[in-house]
Amino acid sequence: MISNLFCGNCKALQAPDKGNNYFKIMGIKESYDLDEIELANKYKNLQKYLHPDKFATRDKMEQEISAQYSSLVNEAYKTLLEPLARGIYMLHLRGKKIPEKTEIDKEFLMKIMEKNEEVENAASKAEIMQLNEENKTVIKDLQRQVSSAFFDVNSERYLDKVIQGSPTSIAKYPVLAQLLLDAWGSQEYLQHCAGIILTSRHVLSAAHCFQYNENTKRKTRGGAMHKLKTIITHEDFNKYYYTNDIAIVIVSKQFTFNNNVKQSTIIKQGVEINVDSPCQLVGWGVLEPDGPQPDQLQHTILNIIDHKTCEYRYSTIGAVIQDSMMCAGRLDTAGPDGCFGDSGGPLFYKGLVVGLVSFGYSCGHKYYPGVYTKVSHFTNWVVNTVKKNK
Repeated sequence: MISNLFCGNCKALQAPDKGNNYFKIMGIKESYDLDEIELANKYKNLQKYLHPDKFATRDKMEQEISAQYSSLVNEAYKTLLEPLARGIYMLHLRGKKIPEKTEIDKEFLMKIMEKNEEVENAASKAEIMQLNEENKTVIKDLQRQVSSAFFDVNSERYLDKVIQGSPTSIAKYPVLAQLLLDAWGSQEYLQHCAGIILTSRHVLSAAHCFQYNENTKRKTRGGAMHKLKTIITHEDFNKYYYTNDIAIVIVSKQFTFNNNVKQSTIIKQGVEINVDSPCQLVGWGVLEPDGPQPDQLQHTILNIIDHKTCEYRYSTIGAVIQDSMMCAGRLDTAGPDGCFGDSGGPLFYKGLVVGLVSFGYSCGHKYYPGVYTKVSHFTNWVVNTVKKNK
């Protein structure tokens, strides 16, 4: 990169190429998920060669070019280092501009106001520190969502869900339930999450499917449409860290069991699945970014990932993989994985439900595998909750 800045024969500094964007100027891959340490090292190296002090004895033209380059590198570094500025710049590269008078989403603004109130009402330093950690997690999650949106335009194809799957039928997975949401009050129910049928009245899913809206204006489809009567999320579910991400929903009328509607069998409490064991992931999630839900159910095979490996990888972005979670996918390859619309859906091992789709850094990421609620950590909770809420 440095050698390209100078004339091969005369060794004079060349004028900046106006066709180069900030990523090319810094000599890094165009990606929202850039390595900030690499960016800082590139910046220091460029400034070492381009700083105007280096050209104090050169002719006036080279001094001017040096000043231009140094200023350009400073601007590129400042823009790419800041996540928001980086995202806006990447939109600009794709011909998409954010109007100056764009208003902040009202719901998002309300959340900001609520956070401000929490800070004002905090009674101790410990509470402030806790809020700070929660906010960091929220910001990381927002960055993950932005990263997912940009992933399609990077050199690797963004894969959405069930990614790298193939069509299948409900007859092969009759324990699967489709959770639908009437998001706009129009009685047009859309794919929202998935779950598995526990009993004739109970469905097991992920708690985060209900974290922003715990009303029962939803339906589940298990061969027929059923309204949800009650939603029971785990009492220790944390919507920021996705810990204890499990819920049971009770339908208003019983399921009628047949070849396409059956009860599932969940793994026993405390049982561990060996690393690399092949599992099946099933879901109705979209197949491409912003695309429609597939008409046909999709399924794919992925493998259990070593917990410590997953824990270490997610620690690099400040996420905590707890013992109540498990990871699955194919390390260092883009997919298969679960994503938007697959949340709460099952991970099967030899016919047993061993996991529920919970979260991930982005869909089909090479470095960060999908994270699932480890059902064997909650089997007793599931059994007891069903008994208490018949």
